[in-house]
Parts: sequence; C-alpha cells; structure tokens
Amino acid sequence: MIIENNWLDLAVEAALLGGNILKQYSGKTDSSTIITKNRGDWVSEADKASENAIVALLKQKAPEHQILTEEAGWIRSDTDSLYRWIIDPLDGTTNFLRNLPIWAVSVALERRRKLTDRWGEIIAGAIYIPPTEELFKAGKGFGAFRNGKQINVSKGRVFRDSLLATGFPFRTRQLAEEYLNLFGKILMNCGDVRRPGAVAIDLCYLAVGIFDGFWELDLAPWDIAAGSLIISEAGGNFSNFQGGEDILSSGDIVAGNPELFPELLAMVSGSFPEPRDVNKAPN
Repeated sequence: MIIENNWLDLAVEAALLGGNILKQYSGKTDSSTIITKNRGDWVSEADKASENAIVALLKQKAPEHQILTEEAGWIRSDTDSLYRWIIDPLDGTTNFLRNLPIWAVSVALERRRKLTDRWGEIIAGAIYIPPTEELFKAGKGFGAFRNGKQINVSKGRVFRDSLLATGFPFRTRQLAEEYLNLFGKILMNCGDVRRPGAVAIDLCYLAVGIFDGFWELDLAPWDIAAGSLIISEAGGNFSNFQGGEDILSSGDIVAGNPELFPELLAMVSGSFPEPRDVNKAPN
C-alpha cells in the first residue's frame, strides 16, 4: 500500500496516464462519438478513455479510497474512507474537439475530517497539459512545481497592469447579464483579460505568474480542486465570490496574488454579494 506521503506521486501518475491517452485521440475524434450533455457542454470517447484508465489505476493502487469524476460521478469504495479523488479526465473538451491546443487532465486528492462532511481539504493535486508538456503539481505544505521547478505567483504588479483570466457562464446563462457587467467593470480597471477555455490551465498559469488573477462562477469541483491547491502552495489566495473558504459547493472562485486579490475580490463580491444556493457535493 502506498504511504500517505506518496499520494502526490499517484496523482502525477494518474494525470500523466490520462494525458497520454488523450494524445492518442487528439485530432482524430469522430463526431459520431461526441455526446452533447448540455448546450455548449460535450463529452467524447477521449474523455471516457482517459477517465476509465485513471479510475482503474486508482482502484488498483488506492482501492480503499472514494473517487469523484466528471463523467461517472461518485464511485464509492467498499470502505468508509475519508479520502476522495476528484478527477477531470479532460478539462477543455471543446478546445480538444476543435483542435485548439489548450486542454489538460486534473487529478486531486481530498481528505475529509469526517464522513458527513460535504467537502474536505485538498492535500495533493496534479495537472498535466499535454499540448505544451507541462506538469504542475502540489502537495499540502510542500510547495507547487512546474516540470520539477518550484513556482510562485506574480509579485508587485498593480491591478491596472494586471493580466487576468476568466471564463463565461455557459452553464448558467441566466446570470450572463450580471456577469458581463462585472466583466466590464474589471476590464476597465485591469490591464487585460484572457479566456482560454480550460480552467485547470488558467489556475496553473496564475500559480506560475503568467496570470495575476482569475474569477469564474458555476465551475465543477473537478475543474478547480487541483488548481486551487497549486495556487495556494505557490503563494496565491483564493476564495468563493463572497470571500469564504468553500469554493467546491458553488463552484464560484476568485483567485490572485496576495497584492491583487483583495481588489479583485471586492469587485466580484460587489456584483455577487450573496452566496448562490448551489450544492455540488455528490449524494
């Protein structure tokens, strides 16, 4: 059995496994194998192949752990484990299907204090970006790394010169007007904004100092679990839209370097002062 100090190694192994499978499908996906889950939200045979391989690996090497994945949902083990893997087998599916080389695999390990807890703390995370061969990883209290080199968020950049990243609420289009109003306010005060279309990559690039801040609402737990740990271990801050610690329930997240984060959070919370009544925890 793998000892707890090596769970990060397993997260890395799982992310690399999924990413290498995705490489085999890249540019070759048949439209007949693509399923529309919702408007603007698709799943392909590549997603499923990556997920199946990762799940099989985790079941083999950590059979007592729970697993939460994007496609299969909550896969319970035979034990009442406090550990739960949170997996996105292909973040940026739309990009992948359109041959836009901005996509990744995200694997995180969560530890709850008791079984009745909705969520626990993320203690290990790995994100592999096959198109650029970048591997980001972080362990709780051990720092964050890109391709083996320790990384840190940006420092000393004022808000007006910042480069931020975001995404648009395609799953929550009824909030589009409010969100676009907020986008306009932020754009008028920062340097510029990017929308790459793969949250895991956005969070990694914030952790390494390419982006200075990030905000988006209605994300899934697997979108942000690994990336949030990588950011915090790189010296960054994150919260939900109201400044609270729980980002997994609603999927609303604000993140940034310590100097910029308070100003970005103030703008976001000013537009969304009340928590959304959302609970994305698995049943």
